[in-house]
This record gives sequence, C-alpha cells and structure tokens, in this order.
Amino acid sequence: MTIGKLMYSTNSRSYGFLLEDGKAAKEQYTTNCKNSNLQINSSSSSTEQLNSLLCALLLDSGRIISSATNRKYFRFSFHVKHSEWAHSCYQQLKAYGPDFVIEKEQTTDTRSELGFTERIVIESAPNPNAEALHTAWYQNGFKGIPLEFVEQHMTAKTLAWWYQESGHLKVKTCGTLEKLILSTEQWTEDELPLLQYALNRKFNMLFAIDGQRRLILYDQLQIKYFLSLVTQWIHPVFAYKIRNADVHKSIAKRTTIRLPNHISIPSPTKEINQIIQQYASSIEVTNDNFQRLNYARQEDNESKRYQVILTEENRDILCSVQASTGLTLGEIVQECFHQQNSLSPRPLNTLDDLSTTQQNIMLGSIIGDGTLRHTASKSMGIRSSYHEHFSIKQKEYRAWKVMKLHPYLEFKCKGTVIESKVSNLWSTLQSDFYAEKVKDKKRIKRLPVNQLANLNDLHSLATIYMDDGSLLLSTRVNHNYRKIYVTPHVALYLQSFTFKELLVLNEQIKKLTSAEFVLTGLPNGNGYYLRTSRTADTLQFLQDIEPIAITCPSMSYKTNWRYRFYMEKQRWHSKHPDYQLIASSRNRMRAYSSDEIATLKRMKQSGNTDQQIADALGRTYWSVVYKASELRSQNLL
Repeated sequence: MTIGKLMYSTNSRSYGFLLEDGKAAKEQYTTNCKNSNLQINSSSSSTEQLNSLLCALLLDSGRIISSATNRKYFRFSFHVKHSEWAHSCYQQLKAYGPDFVIEKEQTTDTRSELGFTERIVIESAPNPNAEALHTAWYQNGFKGIPLEFVEQHMTAKTLAWWYQESGHLKVKTCGTLEKLILSTEQWTEDELPLLQYALNRKFNMLFAIDGQRRLILYDQLQIKYFLSLVTQWIHPVFAYKIRNADVHKSIAKRTTIRLPNHISIPSPTKEINQIIQQYASSIEVTNDNFQRLNYARQEDNESKRYQVILTEENRDILCSVQASTGLTLGEIVQECFHQQNSLSPRPLNTLDDLSTTQQNIMLGSIIGDGTLRHTASKSMGIRSSYHEHFSIKQKEYRAWKVMKLHPYLEFKCKGTVIESKVSNLWSTLQSDFYAEKVKDKKRIKRLPVNQLANLNDLHSLATIYMDDGSLLLSTRVNHNYRKIYVTPHVALYLQSFTFKELLVLNEQIKKLTSAEFVLTGLPNGNGYYLRTSRTADTLQFLQDIEPIAITCPSMSYKTNWRYRFYMEKQRWHSKHPDYQLIASSRNRMRAYSSDEIATLKRMKQSGNTDQQIADALGRTYWSVVYKASELRSQNLL
C-alpha cells in the first residue's frame, strides 16, 4: 500500500558520480545524450526515439497501467540510490513525451526498520502511445514479449538502458571479464529464445541462457563488443558496469597455433612471424567485422597445429591485440591471413583451397540455387565461374554466403546476383555437376557421387535447406475447444534431381543428421522431393542445424522453430484471439503407456469423444483416433 508520495525536485539536485572525474563524466554523458537526440531527430520521428527508450524500460520492470477510467499510462520504478539515473531517464523521456512526471514514493514495508521503503517513480499521463503499446505488451492480460516491437525499436541505446537496469558485469580479481549478465528471470522459457533471437538479429551477439533463466555472455570477444556498443550511454552512476581494462597475459616464446587446413604454411615460424608483423597491429573489432569474427566461432574446420617460435616484438603485438579484442591467439593469426587473402586472394584450383565450412557452403549452394557458368576464352578454352540469382528479399541471407566465402564471391547487378571470378575450381565442379550439353537443349544439373561424399559438414545441409527448403506447417482448428494444432515438416525441394539421385543424397544426409527424410511425390520437375514425415524428425533436423542457422538469423522463419511458432501465434491471434495454439511435440509422439491405454478404453466405453480423451491424455486428436483404431484392429477395444 502506498502511504505517501513526495514530489521529487529536479532543480536542486546534486550529482555524486562514481567515476574519478565526476564532473567530466557528467558532462560527457550529457553531451552524448544531446548529440544522440539531435542525430535521431534528424533521421526519425520523436515517437520512434521514445519507443526505443520505452522498449528498454519495459524489458525490465516497467509497466503500462490502467487508470480508474481504464485509460493507459506508463509507470517506471527506480531504486532510490539510483535517483540520478532516474532523473536522467526522466529528462530524456520528457524530451519526447512532455506528459511525464517524476516522484519519490514511499511504500509500506514491514521488513524495513522504518516501516516503509522509498523509490523513484516516473509516470506519464494517460496517452494514445500507452494505449497502443498496452495492446502489444499485454495481449492476454499479462505482460509478454512483443517480438516485432522489440526487433523494430531496439537500438544500442535501448541495449544500454536495459543493461543499466538489468545487467551485471562479473570481473575476476585479475581484471579479466568473466561474464556479462542480463537478468531476465521475469520472462518465460518460451520468451527467452525470442530475446536471444532479437539480440542476434540486431547486434549479432549469441547469448546463452543459464539455469536461472538469465541471458549471459561468457567469452571476451562478445563481452568487449557489447561494452563498446553501450559505453557512451552508460550513466556515471553505473560506471562499474563498464569496467573493461585490457588485461595483458604473457605469450610464450614457443607456442602452438592452430589454423584451418586450407592455410598451407611450408615454413611455419618464418611465415607466421612475418604475417603477424605485417597485419596484427591493425586488427580491431568493429561493427563491420564483429559478425564475421563472432559467427566464425560456430565453424568446425579441419585444422593443423603449428609449432612456432615467436619474436619478442610479435609476442608484444599479440598480447596487446588479445587484450583489446578478446580474440584468441589462433583467431588473431587467422585474421592476419584473412586480411592478406582479401588483398591478394589465393587461386582456387581444388576444394582444398577452401576451408571445410566454405567447401560445404559452396557444394550446398551448387545443389541448391547456384549455377556454374562456362564461357569460352581465346587462350584458355572453356572457363567457368559461379553464379547465383536471388530475390532482393533474401539479400541478408546471400550476404551471409558472401561473408563466408569472402573474397571469392561478391554481389553484382545491383545486389541481386552473386558471382565469382573465373577459376580452375569452378571448371572442375562444372564438369562434375553438369551433364554434357545436348544440342538445342538446356544443360542438366546432376548430383555427382564423388562430390556428394564431400558433404561432410552440416553447413552443406543447412545451405541446401536455406536455398531450397521450407518449414511447412499443417494446422487443424478445433472450434469446440478453441484450440489450434500445428504440425511442422521440413521439405527440401530438389525435384530437379532424379529419384535415384535423391536416394543417394538421402544416404549422405543420414551421415549428417539423425533426422529421417522420405522421398515424396510432387507433380513437377522429376516428380520427387525430400521431406520429414514425423514431428520428431523435423525438430531434430532444426536442432542439428541450429549452430549454423543462428549465424544467419534472417532465415529464422524456416530454421528457428520457436521464432516461427511465435509468428504463427501472432497470425492466429489476429483471427481467433481467444484460441490456444498447440504445437506438435515429441512428448505427444511417445508410445502409449499401459495406464494411458486403460484410460482411453475406459473413456471410450463411457461415451467420451476423441477430443475429450485427447485433452485428458495430453495427446492430439488424431493420435487418439489412430490409437483407438489400432486397439480395435487388435480386438482390444
């Protein structure tokens, strides 16, 4: 119960910042906020900027409340010891929504010696924006994650505000960053993956979820990048949340460096020292390369270990780069080779000139949307190159391919085509994947057995699926019980290949995933495609390709089941707001126990409907229908 409100004076405030130079910190923070407001106002409306700030507060403990007349308004609470931060939030909110007020509030608290606790509260007057956002954030009467709103309005400043309210930075005694935490315990197990998705889609960061339902970053690279994004927005009161000292750890003179197989080094000590000296000092993690560096950690390339003796100068350089970026020693050296190859690409003669990941993405692309073009040249005969045309809607996915195959693929024709330069590799693959051209007929793409054996990494299967696959959903609506049942299937639309070729491909797929695909008829192409027939196989396939799929979040509508299920919920909610959407699950695919069979028989004999039995058993309607039919055929019912 609130026992009193005291108006909080904003004119006679004293700032006690935690940084050593409090005045300078305050001035810098104020300047950043002003510059941001000017910058954002010039490019977007004040409503959009306000929504980015509201997004941060609502992701924490902020609420949208109904007044006595059922009009909606915002209410945000802050700990009294963070009053300076609360005042800063108030000033910035007021710049975009002048109906905000700030108050100090006392609330009864029997646990306190004083009998009450104090907090700072920012409230708005009832307004249309609160009405609109209440619809998004409180669909079923309870606060939930409106993914579209979060994805649209989350900015670096949103992230900073959210982190200040809900974040924690754990630092070891030596100064090394141990982990960064976003406290998200208020959100459900279904909502946390949505936040993971949003953070990945917006910032290319891969948060884990711990046992306490918190979002966590454990590695130095991501923590340091996160802090670089939010630092300019951190209020001096929370300076302890951005401690990011460069901890220099000595590097041994003789050490082991692991590099992918395609980087061939005849003289390891000499060549590695040379390339470190040439490129390492310029390495830094930026918005332009963080995505590539972070996602590369999901790759599992075949590699070699090199014993090298590092010069003293290079040890100092590596130590400094490692401390400032969070990259490992092997990643720094690999990045040096990447920079060198970007300037002067190595020739592609065989697949071995590419990494394991690159080989599999390339082969998957040729099986999928890609083509190999061949043109005649005067001096070198027929020469081939890679070509891939796509819809502009899939530009982000194709950018993922270009990033992974850099510098060998690049965008052409206003960004709707990917092409490579001519090289011997494409000529070899062209002769494998295409039959000899018959006069006046198109070339026929085929699946060569010798190349299918090279599909030895899940990147190939994931690429085939993202190129030519779909996540199919079959639905059944039960209007009597207001329930909608959704069953997912994965389809690989490779009907341009023959039945025999798809059989061979399916055998190779079995080596990559335990999910089973079956050949299914289709009235076009060569008449067949591959698909999963069981929900368990569908979910297993999506789980298997997840480490690859998370590096391409733009394709989540077909690779991320939780995201897709959320989108289906939103779609059906607009049609039937009071219906429950239920997804097929492995639990409902489990074998019937003796107790369940007994319950089914008893309820059938009592005249219960199949749907009533399904609800009682936690099964689908059709599962009960099929089981009852099976029992009848065995004279058990």
